Amino acid sequence: MAHLIIKELAEKQGLNRSQLQIKSGVTLSLLHRYWSNRTESVTLDALEKIAKVLGVRPGDLIVSDDPSQQS
Repeated sequence: MAHLIIKELAEKQGLNRSQLQIKSGVTLSLLHRYWSNRTESVTLDALEKIAKVLGVRPGDLIVSDDPSQQS
């Protein structure tokens, strides 16, 4: 299983959900689902927009819950 770390990365940069939503241009409902990990799928377009604001790669927003799959 994997989960998103958008909330953690945004908070490290001093961004709240509303600020990230405005800067990334994704919908508030989508960001809320991603922020709280209440989604079964993600779109690359949305991850790219969020990642750009956070200064990371889209893949950096997703982490594995399985320790054997983490580098």
